[in-house]
Amino acid sequence: MHLRRWLALPLAVPVAFAALSFFAPAAQASVGIGVQASPVSLGIAAHAGGSYALPPVYVQNTGTQAETVTVQVMRLSKGTGRVVPPSWVRATGPGLQLAPGQSAEIPLELAVPGGAQAGPYLSDVVVSGSAATSAGRANFGVAAATKLEFSVTPGSPPGLWPFGPSWMWWTAIWLLVLAPLVIAAFRSGIRVRIRIERTPPGVAHATSRRDAMRRSGLRTVMVLLAVTGLAACGTPAPTTSGTPGGGSSIAISLNVVPTLIKVSVSPSSASFANCSGGNANVNTASTPDALGFPNGQCWLGTPGPNGSTPITITNQGVAADVYVSGANAVPSDGGTQWGLCNFGTSPVVACSGGGGNPGTNQYVAQNFSAGIINTAGLTNTIKCDFLFAGDQCLAAQGDSQTEGIKLTGPTSSSDHSTLWTVTIQWLAVSL
Repeated sequence: MHLRRWLALPLAVPVAFAALSFFAPAAQASVGIGVQASPVSLGIAAHAGGSYALPPVYVQNTGTQAETVTVQVMRLSKGTGRVVPPSWVRATGPGLQLAPGQSAEIPLELAVPGGAQAGPYLSDVVVSGSAATSAGRANFGVAAATKLEFSVTPGSPPGLWPFGPSWMWWTAIWLLVLAPLVIAAFRSGIRVRIRIERTPPGVAHATSRRDAMRRSGLRTVMVLLAVTGLAACGTPAPTTSGTPGGGSSIAISLNVVPTLIKVSVSPSSASFANCSGGNANVNTASTPDALGFPNGQCWLGTPGPNGSTPITITNQGVAADVYVSGANAVPSDGGTQWGLCNFGTSPVVACSGGGGNPGTNQYVAQNFSAGIINTAGLTNTIKCDFLFAGDQCLAAQGDSQTEGIKLTGPTSSSDHSTLWTVTIQWLAVSL
């Protein structure tokens, strides 16, 4: 019996989560991000092989914690157009950190590779906040997305013509126009010659007159070229005469509604509790605040009409679709992570354990509200959070939803850490 217990000790690898307390000030912190609702659009048609400065995207930190903002491109919006490969677009500025309530514009650059197919393109600019995560807890992230749209036209990118000051091109045009005149003038005999010779006295006066006329013609052509170039360099702006008797004006203020896609989540992190399951015979049964093996379960909140749903997701901006996604569970030692798998008949990632349960290094995270649970579970891919708006993900401005999380652990773990971090993100997508 003692030998059996000693042999079972290496299998006892419960995953410890810190005790949950919603009264701590840090737990009440919120994370929030906002992005412009208007699309990021390129005003001209792009050419394969060309690089273009896209309009900057406006972002705002709407939470109570400092955020490090990141930008990526993915296809979320519905509509026609080819998907924009993420490698085509990059933020040209340095990494951006925003204090609570702070906003900024992030410059973007579009680089269309040679051979890109012509036609319209449509994707989304996704701005994510990455506030500091707490190890051994469930951390909640937010993101907001607005459309990215442009068209690629056949042909090579234009040369230097659209670039440089306009006066340079007008000067070049005038020089091209006047060049034939100059050539014709020289061919007609207007030349400058320096020749030393003896001239008979009777012929000197006539020769001097011919040379003077030639030099005068040459000077006339040169003056004409100079005046034309100066005129092309810039035309003075027209001046407006003042209004007799003076005048006055009035400033009228105008308020407009905000046009930002904004979402926030509170609290920013929490801990799982109420754990159950596992195998007591080999000392891997769950404890109230630690996950056991195999396939122990822990809760953040409790389901049912009289349960608790401690996570509040709020749509602070204009109407938007709210999406949700999970991520791998990360051990404190940086070793082998647990991947998400799904229940049901058509899972995105099938659970490989017995009875459809998570297998080795797999886990399931299911979000739930007071009356409904996500039976399949979250995935690494962003999906509609159908707990919003009665089995839909549409949220009007000010709509909020309270949710909880149920976690089902793996059959076994290759990593023996007792502290793991789980991250879940909600994303508001422009309509």
